[in-house]
Amino acid sequence: MKKDFTCKIKNTGQIFPLIEEETILVSSYQAEIPLKYHCNAGHCGICKVKLIQGEADMQHTGGISRDDIKSGYILPCCTQPLSNIEIEVQ
Repeated sequence: MKKDFTCKIKNTGQIFPLIEEETILVSSYQAEIPLKYHCNAGHCGICKVKLIQGEADMQHTGGISRDDIKSGYILPCCTQPLSNIEIEVQ
């Protein structure tokens, strides 16, 4: 069963719906709230945002450093939500 979640962008106050099986990036574009990106595969790191609140599953391919991950950053192009989330865009 699919679970519906939401994402709030701390910087702008915008909220958009997320679907568990989709990435945060795909959901943002479906909601017409585009986030920056380039490769859409977890390689480049252009889409990096800070996860302020909530849980998510990131399956990146090297586009983010261990230090960034420890500091709470994620790549929306390869991250699926596990709960309602709040992010901060760069």
